[in-house]
Amino acid sequence: MDFLKSVTSKKALEMILSLPYIPKTDIAGVEDALNRVLAEDVISPEDIPPFSRSLVDGFAVIAKDTHGAKETNPRFVYLKGEIKIGENADFAIEDGECVRVSTGSMLPEGADSVVMQEYTRNLLDVIEITKVVHYGENICFRGDDFKKGDRILGAGKRLNYFDLGILSSIGKSNVLVFRKPTIGIVSTGDEIVAIDGVPGSGQIRDINRYTLGGLFRKEGFQVIHAGIARDDVKEISEKIVLLKDKVDIILISGGSSKGEKDYIIDSIETLGGNVLFHGINIKPGKPTIFASLWGKPLFGLPGHPGSCIMVAIRFVLPLLKNMEGEKDQTLKASISGVLTMNIPSNIGVEECVDVVIEKKDEGIFITPAFAKSSVISAFTKSSGFVVIPDEKEGYEKGEEVEVYFF
Repeated sequence: MDFLKSVTSKKALEMILSLPYIPKTDIAGVEDALNRVLAEDVISPEDIPPFSRSLVDGFAVIAKDTHGAKETNPRFVYLKGEIKIGENADFAIEDGECVRVSTGSMLPEGADSVVMQEYTRNLLDVIEITKVVHYGENICFRGDDFKKGDRILGAGKRLNYFDLGILSSIGKSNVLVFRKPTIGIVSTGDEIVAIDGVPGSGQIRDINRYTLGGLFRKEGFQVIHAGIARDDVKEISEKIVLLKDKVDIILISGGSSKGEKDYIIDSIETLGGNVLFHGINIKPGKPTIFASLWGKPLFGLPGHPGSCIMVAIRFVLPLLKNMEGEKDQTLKASISGVLTMNIPSNIGVEECVDVVIEKKDEGIFITPAFAKSSVISAFTKSSGFVVIPDEKEGYEKGEEVEVYFF
């Protein structure tokens, strides 16, 4: 077929991510903020920790009082008292004095290190120290984590569980986050029937609705399915219109490479949309369509399940992350290993090849699956995929390659 505006993978991603979109925001409680993207810089209103504290059970001391201490020549300091966890240290220590502390205890003024209990001996109100400690040893000083006024988390950061701990440490129970875009899916094709239907001759059940939906729901996005449309411009257009006011992005599965008639392109143009490109120099997934309709991004995805899900991973997910306000949308390598056989490819086409990862005593080994784009079962057996750049004529056995998990 005649691909109207075929582009390279790099150019396609640039065009996709440059489509204007203003993310909406929500207020999320910390318990519900995991994997959400910050829409504001978080500034610490206080020093964290708010007081210097001991990291071990032992004795808070002045480090110079322990210099030269060893088992056969201990140093002696006077025990001034004890500070338990949660108690306020309302006194100071001076040269030659110490205080008994527990892990987490507040340190008294003057103390600059803590001797672990196992390197001490009790002699009534005197403590023998048998090991030298240095300034700051076994202590977390006030503000060691971050200080008042520090920017501790930046807008565009996807929150992980450590970040939730940081938010809780400064008492920030609610945080401004970007709203996750809602995705609309239309399945198309005379050959497609619903999951509970009985396929007739030449028909198959709707696979892409569930693989796409599963992928996006796993990432926390809401998905709306508008149903199955026949290969008919009017019917496809009607299904698209159903999603107009309900979603932020529209995906049309199937029909992007019909050949005789461009049903999806005609539907987009009938509704007043603008096709930005038709075709990416990749394998699988070449007949991908990208358009703008009602100010919303619209993808026409290949019908073959392998091609469809690969394009969704490579191009739709980065856009969704961008729409969600995340600064970094790049595909991240998950693991690297050595190829067990050659992977041929053609110059000028960026190719994604499903692979199986094997971990052995000698290292990590990568074996290509060479799955057909229409065969969905290959994905359940594969560990991930390798990307062969369009300027490279494949990889050779023994080369180290990066594998991206699905």
